Amino acid sequence: MEEQQEKIFRYIQIIFAATCCSCAYKFFLSPAGLYNGGFTGIAQIIRNILQDSVGIHFPSDPTGIFVWCLNVPLMIAGYKSLGKMFMVRTIAVITLQSFLMTVLKSPETQLISDHALNCVFGGALNGFGIGILLRNGASTGGTDIVGLLAVKKKPDLSVGTLSMTINACIFTYAAITRTFEIAAYSAVYAFITSVVIDRTHFQTTKVAVFVVSRVPILSNEVSVEMHRGVTTWDAMGGHSRKPFQVHMIVMNRYELAHFRQVIRAVDKNAFIWTIKADQVMGNFKQRLGV
Repeated sequence: MEEQQEKIFRYIQIIFAATCCSCAYKFFLSPAGLYNGGFTGIAQIIRNILQDSVGIHFPSDPTGIFVWCLNVPLMIAGYKSLGKMFMVRTIAVITLQSFLMTVLKSPETQLISDHALNCVFGGALNGFGIGILLRNGASTGGTDIVGLLAVKKKPDLSVGTLSMTINACIFTYAAITRTFEIAAYSAVYAFITSVVIDRTHFQTTKVAVFVVSRVPILSNEVSVEMHRGVTTWDAMGGHSRKPFQVHMIVMNRYELAHFRQVIRAVDKNAFIWTIKADQVMGNFKQRLGV
């Protein structure tokens, strides 16, 4: 029953987060004529080229539809590499967000006339939504999936550099075809988004967890349930002089909740502490589709 409630709460958060991202685009970014980063920015460029160069006029903003179409190849690739449930949730998010971006009406004038404040509030709302999605094992697709696929193959790869490169191309286009001011404010919007994502999402943050226990089977249970390697060594209490074992395991931060459940089921009296693992080398498997 408790597990079912957690699933329901997770999907409520996912729907809420996808709505936040859509509202950030429709109510802050679009009315200001700014460009988003990632696949949404690419979709905006496609829309503008079709309108300005080809002469196609759309009855409503087709950016959401273009975003969905651009994500189709990534949906297929991600389904094979990032896990079934992660991609099921991500496909649902992309579809919902694309739908909302298409049907929601942008205000004729900006909600906030000051461009800087508009970027701050819009970027914060967008970053908050993306961060919540990633925390709940989903994403908005686009560069999120590209980044997760890249990290999965090369854990030390800088996803930020990849995202910045794509965004730099988008903002350069904005500076050339629109104005430098629009490009600059678009970059500010993207920067605020990335800062808020970093504050709400720690999926790739690794931690080393140490467990002190007198239950011999604990390491085996952890290995089976977590599918992680466990290093164990014998020790002795400095005061009690009683023998016990110390177990060490490295995992992603969002595996901690499940890890604690496993430990408590085996040994309620186990002593646990964690430290941040800034650099992990060797055969460490990223678990991105939680």
